[in-house]
Amino acid sequence: MRNKKVSILLVVAAMGVGCFALVNSVVQSQTSAPPTYYGQVEAILAANCLGCHVAGGIAPFSLEKPETVVRLASGIKYSVENNTMPPWLPGPQSPAMLNERKLKPEDKAAISSWVAAGMPLGDPSQRPPRTQQPEQPKPQPDRVVTMDAAYTPNKALLDDYRCFLLDPQIKQDTFLNGYDILPGAGKLVHHVVLFLVNADLAKAAEEQDRVEAGPGWTCFGGPTVGSSTTIPGVLGFWAPGTSGTTFPKDTGRLVRAGTKIVMQMHYNTINMTAPVQDITKAAFYYVPEEKQIDVLRGTALVAPVEVRCPGPYPTDKNDPCHRDHAMQHSMMKDVADGAHLLCGTRVDDYLNSEIGNGAAQETHCDTTIRATGVAMGVVSHMHIRGIATKVTLNPDTPDAKILLDIPHWDFNWQGEFWYKEPIPVKQGDKLRISCIYDNSGPIPGPDKKPLEPRYLTWGEGTTDEMCLARVMFVYK
Repeated sequence: MRNKKVSILLVVAAMGVGCFALVNSVVQSQTSAPPTYYGQVEAILAANCLGCHVAGGIAPFSLEKPETVVRLASGIKYSVENNTMPPWLPGPQSPAMLNERKLKPEDKAAISSWVAAGMPLGDPSQRPPRTQQPEQPKPQPDRVVTMDAAYTPNKALLDDYRCFLLDPQIKQDTFLNGYDILPGAGKLVHHVVLFLVNADLAKAAEEQDRVEAGPGWTCFGGPTVGSSTTIPGVLGFWAPGTSGTTFPKDTGRLVRAGTKIVMQMHYNTINMTAPVQDITKAAFYYVPEEKQIDVLRGTALVAPVEVRCPGPYPTDKNDPCHRDHAMQHSMMKDVADGAHLLCGTRVDDYLNSEIGNGAAQETHCDTTIRATGVAMGVVSHMHIRGIATKVTLNPDTPDAKILLDIPHWDFNWQGEFWYKEPIPVKQGDKLRISCIYDNSGPIPGPDKKPLEPRYLTWGEGTTDEMCLARVMFVYK
């Protein structure tokens, strides 16, 4: 009898082990199930991609429908794994920034696993709940400025860069704590840059506007109005998916009385099947006169630009790869030569360097910080031959800190970046800007026609270059 009871207990125990193993197997199967479109991928795309990839948006296709996402899945996987989408230039060595447009590692892994599993759609009823942030009432702007006349982007140019002169009617020195840009033709507006033009240059800007027929004027590298071509004259940027810019808490940008604004529009016409008119607006938010704020001040960083063609340096001064030829066509000769005086360099330092096939040509320059305070943000600028740029605090020292690292420069996605946490600086600290160029072969120009290598120096032309940055400080 006792043996019978033992046998029964053994059977029951075995059944329990079997049931436990079965349950554990089911749990493991559930936890290792691949992501689905409705379970994970849809929410990732909605949060990170639909600012551009919607019907009528600037992107060439919409990602709003699951069948489109499935069809483009391989390309989506490639883009997110290679960090080309969402477009975010600062690399992993850069400090943490506000409003970063980049995917979390777990979101990248979910997309890759979903594609590897064959893009299962899953159950629409299993969509994760969307957390809705309470709507904050948006303040009314103090001034809204509109283009004088509608502009129809030039379909013959895949990328049409056009500048328009705006008058914000600033009668006295005013502090701004933010701005907003409201594109009229969202399907065509790729990005917008606002340049400040002081009262002394306003007439030159008006003349530039009159020179070319139609609203505004053609402007690739910058607005071609005096010092407004440099980064210190930039008020801000806009790109699809952004919802306006507010400067860091309790800070403001000073705009002098009589200042006008050049609004540089980049229209991408790939989606323009018929003429479309654009009237873009800019809205400005003023700091109340009674409010005490810290003034945002910009320090410009400039380096020489001397980029050679591949192969031996030519002796013929009329050769496009000779520096004299470049200087004859440059509109910024003073900057080209002045950068060497500023940085303690010589043209021969670049002409006599070994550059191999013309790729990975580097230039840099150091600037001294004039006061103690904190760095609040940074912006850098090159043209289409640039491939990488970096801003470093106290380079070549044990305390060196990278303020901005862009390992893969893209002219079309430049912007201004604000730090999550201000970075302390001291009077006498050094700032270094470094730019790297690739001039080894033909590249597509703004009109997508091939541009052959030629000598590059400072200038605003399609094949000229720049190397500059601006760090925004609050001094104590």
